[in-house]
Amino acid sequence: MSQTGLLLITDITGYSKYVNQSELEHAQSSLTDLLNLLIDYTRSPLVLSKLEGDAVFSYAPYEGFLRGQTLVEMVEATYLAFRKALELMIVNTTCQCAACRNLKNLDLKFFVHCGSFTIQKLGEYRELLGNDVNLVHRLAKNHIKEQTGHGAYAAYTQAVIEKMELGQIAENMIPHRETFADVGEVQLYVQDMRDVWGKRGQELRVRVEKHSLLGIFECDLPYPATLVWQYITDPRYRLIVFDSDVQAFKKLPAGRVSNGAMYICSHGENRILQTVVDWEPFDQYTTVEAFMGTQILWTLQLVPSEQAGTRLQVSLGTFKSSLFKYLQIKYLVMPVFGPKIPPRFEKLQQRIAQDIAEGKSFISSDSHLSEQALTEAIAARFSAEA
Repeated sequence: MSQTGLLLITDITGYSKYVNQSELEHAQSSLTDLLNLLIDYTRSPLVLSKLEGDAVFSYAPYEGFLRGQTLVEMVEATYLAFRKALELMIVNTTCQCAACRNLKNLDLKFFVHCGSFTIQKLGEYRELLGNDVNLVHRLAKNHIKEQTGHGAYAAYTQAVIEKMELGQIAENMIPHRETFADVGEVQLYVQDMRDVWGKRGQELRVRVEKHSLLGIFECDLPYPATLVWQYITDPRYRLIVFDSDVQAFKKLPAGRVSNGAMYICSHGENRILQTVVDWEPFDQYTTVEAFMGTQILWTLQLVPSEQAGTRLQVSLGTFKSSLFKYLQIKYLVMPVFGPKIPPRFEKLQQRIAQDIAEGKSFISSDSHLSEQALTEAIAARFSAEA
């Protein structure tokens, strides 16, 4: 039975050359560690299809993404984790073999397409078939590096940009065309992953600190962080957490929510502007707003729940405030305002459960492979090089 959704290939760049110039034992160990990381970051709503040499192939139904930006953020989060892991491997090794010296030459690229496909279950793998599946694999043979100079990138097809409403975000990508004999011309939009690494590595974390904390509220939600993140950042559902009549965006730098973006939070005639001062996808974000002559920080953080799923922590604190204002809000306002937050958590959980039941949202099982399947896939990769 044919399905429709997103198709994603995450491919380790430069691995064939790395293997040919390196000792096989250490090269195989490095590939195992890096593939395990990529599998770990194949998170809901993505579903692992299979390993393909030094690449991971996954897919997801459209319902898994409430906003297209989440797809871009998942790609970026995978790249950031890959770069951090690679740098740690380089820093922590004292081995002088070619495999360890050449780790710095590895990188990552992504190919993202959408369309129809059928699924066949083969052992631990889900084999996807169809013209769109063929197309996303064709994209791996391209001229992107020659024409853009980028060796680490994410390439999104026009179909993805349109289906996921990524037009504004795509304006900050590089338009690129590839032509295939049996497919014709394919329009792509290329995002430089090294640029993502450079910018995110320089960002400073901003969150409510203990000395300015007014109150902290939390609840356990039986859902993965990638799903909860979408509900606490999308204006349509964010109004549940803030119990507002209207939630909307006022400002979106580069067409997406990031540092400097503004939410409008309306309660009747009262219109509050909340500016994003820290944005760490699937982990936490912080906004600042004016209140009673001072500034209030909201930090919404997601941490693994001790029970199951995700713990949502909402922290409120003052920002650049006098001691008088801090004490005034903490002991006069918070006793009235604080008890109103837990019922909002209940409404949020009810809404997520309802959306899942109605097929408006989607959760995949955790992506994993048995040790045997991973070993066999890596052995096959090295046999191909022999």
